[in-house]
Amino acid sequence: MTDTIEDNMHQMADAMKRQEEFMGSFAHELKTPMTSIIGYADLMRSQALDEEEQQEAAEYIFSEGRRLESLSLKLLDLLVLKKKDFELRPTNLQTMIEGAVHTALPSMADKNISLKGRYDNGFCLMESDLVKSLIINLIDNAKKAIDDSGNILVVGRLTEEGCLITVADTGRGMKPEELSRITEAFYRVDKSRSRAQGGAGLGLALCQAIAELHHGQLIFESTPGKGTVVKAILNGGRTKCE
Repeated sequence: MTDTIEDNMHQMADAMKRQEEFMGSFAHELKTPMTSIIGYADLMRSQALDEEEQQEAAEYIFSEGRRLESLSLKLLDLLVLKKKDFELRPTNLQTMIEGAVHTALPSMADKNISLKGRYDNGFCLMESDLVKSLIINLIDNAKKAIDDSGNILVVGRLTEEGCLITVADTGRGMKPEELSRITEAFYRVDKSRSRAQGGAGLGLALCQAIAELHHGQLIFESTPGKGTVVKAILNGGRTKCE
C-alpha cells in the first residue's frame, strides 16, 4: 500500500509539473504575438489607414489569433499529454522564416536591434505552428541577450533530411557551463535579468521538445561578449510540392 501511495504521489507531482510547464509555455507564447496584435489594433484605432493598410492589419490580427488558438491545443498535446505523432506537412521554408521575423519585429521597436532573415525557397515537412513558435522563441532569447544595440540574423537552409534553422545574435554570449543547462525547464542564465524581462525559463526547453518532435536537436555555440548561435536541426523530411 505504501508503494502504491508513493507511486500515486509521484504521478500527481509529474502531472502538476507538466501542467505548470504548459501554462508557463503558453503564457510565454502569447507575449510576442500579442504585442504585435495590440500594435496593429492600436494602429487601426489611432491612425487613418488606407484600405490596403487596414486589410493588411486586419489579416495579421486574424491570422495570429487563429494561430494562437491552434497553438494552445498543440502545446497541451506536446507538454501535458506528451504526444509524439504530430502530422508533419509540407511547409515553405521561406514563408516560415518571413512569417516568424514579421511576427517578432514589433517586439524590437523599443530596442536598437536589426532583425533580418535569409532563407532557401523550398518545401520540407514540419508542424508549422510549433516550428514558428520555436523560431520566435529563439529570436526572443536573442533579443534578451542584447543589452543596447545589435543584430539578429535568422537563416533557413534546406537539407536532405529537412531543414536547418539558425538564429545568430551579437549579444552577451554564454559561458560553457551555462550552455550545458539552458534547455532545462525553468533554468535561466541570468535570473534577475530574466525576471525583469518576463522570462519563464521555458522557451528553450520547449524549443528542444519541438526539435526532437522533428527527429532533430538544438546545437548551441556561444562566446562571452561576442554572441550566440543556435542551430535547430529539423529532420522531418523533404518534399517537392505542397
